[in-house]
Amino acid sequence: MTIYGNKHITDTLKNMLASGRMAHSFLIYGETGLGKKTMAQYLAKMLVCESTIKPCSECRACRNVENKIHPDVIYVQHTGKLNGFSVDTIRNICTDAYVRPNNADVKVYILSDADNITVSAQNSLLKLIEEPPEYVYFIFTAVSKNVFLDTIISRVISMAVSPVADARCMEALAAAGIDDQTAGQAVEAFGGNIGMCLEYACSDDVKKLVQLTKRAADCIIKRDEYALNKCLSEAEADKPAVKKIIFMLDNIIRDALAGKFDGSMTGCYKDGARELGSVLTMSSCENMHDACSTAFGLIDKNVNLKLITASFCSELMTYR
Repeated sequence: MTIYGNKHITDTLKNMLASGRMAHSFLIYGETGLGKKTMAQYLAKMLVCESTIKPCSECRACRNVENKIHPDVIYVQHTGKLNGFSVDTIRNICTDAYVRPNNADVKVYILSDADNITVSAQNSLLKLIEEPPEYVYFIFTAVSKNVFLDTIISRVISMAVSPVADARCMEALAAAGIDDQTAGQAVEAFGGNIGMCLEYACSDDVKKLVQLTKRAADCIIKRDEYALNKCLSEAEADKPAVKKIIFMLDNIIRDALAGKFDGSMTGCYKDGARELGSVLTMSSCENMHDACSTAFGLIDKNVNLKLITASFCSELMTYR
């Protein structure tokens, strides 16, 4: 397993391990595609590795973690329509945590994509996170740490993953067998977000969604609410597709704000972001970002997609 970028995280973890001060709970957070789950797996390998240099990626324990068959690295299953973690599941963890590991010296629980973890589930975990058995470790991944209670955040080490340099992203794509031309197009669209670049390079559907997102951004620039609604309606039958479009639009809006301060742009439509930034105020950018976040959250709550997109389009025009 090769970790591209985010050296600040891997160095911190290595220093913790070398000093004998490894924390017992971690939250790895950041945008979709930035490698949160890969980093969680890297940390799990580090904790169970049987070699002197950890993680070696060669010992039986490391290979088992990579293949997701290590008995002491537990991937906690999601439940319910919102893909969260039920209180019953958390209670089972609280019981299981006091059963000693099978093969390794430690037991690692990975709660990935924990953005919809409920308050009751977090409260059920709180005491265990605060005073875990010496051999128990927790790794959470989420897009934002804001979904967690302050009492949880104060008891975990929070680490934000970041996009990598374009050159490193090209290396990762080449290692995945992506040709230079396609890799270049992917990096042009998504910068150093390796996960999104891989999706773009390997999926014609994602390429189509990028074009649809660019059209939507042009509609916002032209203040054409009808055309924007029509554009989003092309994806309304597919909830994940609508979520991806809103996610990419949000990045374009963020780029529009970054462009005002000569900041780096990471979205799929940099020219559109520059044009949008020229006609938007900082306050408008912030309000439009909030509208994207609200729409994203409503989709996760199973609200009717047509109602969401209609309201979303109306709000964007108001702030524009």
